[in-house]
Amino acid sequence: MGSTAIALRRASPADASAIAHVYVSSWRTTYKGLIPRQVLAALDELKQTGYWWNALCESRLGCGAVVAEGGSRVIGFSAFGPAREEGFSRRGEIYTLYLLDAYQRCGLGRRLLSASADDMVQAGFTSMCVWVLARNPAREFYEHLGGVELSSRDIGLGGRQLEEICYLWPDLRRLEALEEH
Repeated sequence: MGSTAIALRRASPADASAIAHVYVSSWRTTYKGLIPRQVLAALDELKQTGYWWNALCESRLGCGAVVAEGGSRVIGFSAFGPAREEGFSRRGEIYTLYLLDAYQRCGLGRRLLSASADDMVQAGFTSMCVWVLARNPAREFYEHLGGVELSSRDIGLGGRQLEEICYLWPDLRRLEALEEH
C-alpha cells in the first residue's frame, strides 16, 4: 500500500487501543535482539491502552500525537511534546514514532515526522530532538532526514545498560516540508 493512500490525523483518546497495539507490535519486531526478551514478553496491550488513554486525555501545551490510518485502522503513530531535558524551552521532542512492520520503509515515517514537526512549530518550538537506541537500525532514517547526532546516554532496561543517541534538528521549519516530498 502506498503511503499516499494512508491518511494522517491528530490522535484522540478513542485511538488509545489501536496505538497500544501498534506500540507493542512495533516494540516486539523492532527491538527483537536489541533489548532483553523478558521486556518484550512483558509488554501488555491493555496496560498500554490505559497509558495512551491518559496521555491523549491530558492536554499539555505543545503535546500531541498523530496517527497514520489505512483501511480504517491505525497502522502507525508519533507522539511529541516539549523536550524532557531541562534548559531547552523552545525544543520539541519526538517521544515515540512507530509503524507496524508491514508499513515501514514506504514513506510513512517521514510523513509522521513532518506532521509532528508542523504541530510543534505551531506550538512555538524552534528545534526538535529524538532519542534512539544506538543499535536501532532506525538511526539511518533519522540521519537521512537531517538529524544530527548531538549526545548519548545510558539507560537501564531489563537489567541491562543500553546506549541511546540523541538526534537534533536545529531548525524545525526545515522538517515541515518533508511530507510534501
